[in-house]
Amino acid sequence: MQIQIQKHELTREEEEEYQRELMLAEARIRRQIFESRSRRGFGEGMKFGITAAVIFVITFVGMNFGAYSKQANFWLANIRASEITKVEVNQPTAKPDKIEIKKTIPKIEKKNELPPLLAEISPPDNRLIIPRLKIHAPIRTAENANLNLASWDEIEEQVQDALRFGVVNFPGTAKPGERGNAFITGHSSYYPLLTGRYKDIFALLPQIEIGEEIEVWQDQRKFIYHVSEKYEVSPAETDVLNDSNDSRLTLMTCTPLGTAIKRLIVTAQLEESA
Repeated sequence: MQIQIQKHELTREEEEEYQRELMLAEARIRRQIFESRSRRGFGEGMKFGITAAVIFVITFVGMNFGAYSKQANFWLANIRASEITKVEVNQPTAKPDKIEIKKTIPKIEKKNELPPLLAEISPPDNRLIIPRLKIHAPIRTAENANLNLASWDEIEEQVQDALRFGVVNFPGTAKPGERGNAFITGHSSYYPLLTGRYKDIFALLPQIEIGEEIEVWQDQRKFIYHVSEKYEVSPAETDVLNDSNDSRLTLMTCTPLGTAIKRLIVTAQLEESA
């Protein structure tokens, strides 16, 4: 027995509806494939970005490890000091049950005892000292810097060379103790592979406080300054080097730590000299 299958011929409207459904189905498939690729690409991009950021942070901290370790130690020391202060303040004062009477024994002077020093011994070279921040550095000068003949690049090269041995009294500015602007610059952080013991001498300079004491030894004389201002400028703002009518000390270093985006400026006024 032969079965005959009758084919249903589509009408024009049915054919058009079929084509529309087919196109919509193809569009949905293409959109799903595109979204899947986009999600996969975004995920890969996020992984790459996070990996690159981690590598950058590790490299950046490693290159500036000395400066960051100074800041960390300073921060931890402040926390310990505050905790000790809290313990001492909160400790109850107990009343003694018994009153002990101590006998005072007269002090016998030794004939061979040396007399106390009458004066403070000055360092053999010029020095900048900020006691609270534990900054203790020789003050150097850019030797043979002729401001009239040398170009700015040559002067900068000489200053960078002198910074390997301490902080630098910038050429053309006053000396500490003199009337005018004694401008001193130092590194907050520098390339770790380059030589020099003072690559992060000013790492803690951002922690300095208004009114803080700065001690400067210049030509065997001691000068005491007190901080009056602290602010940031762009590298192009060179007016911080300008002379002044007072006896001023200006300290400068790069900020934020490990970058040269801005310059931290600390100004201090001369209070006394000895």
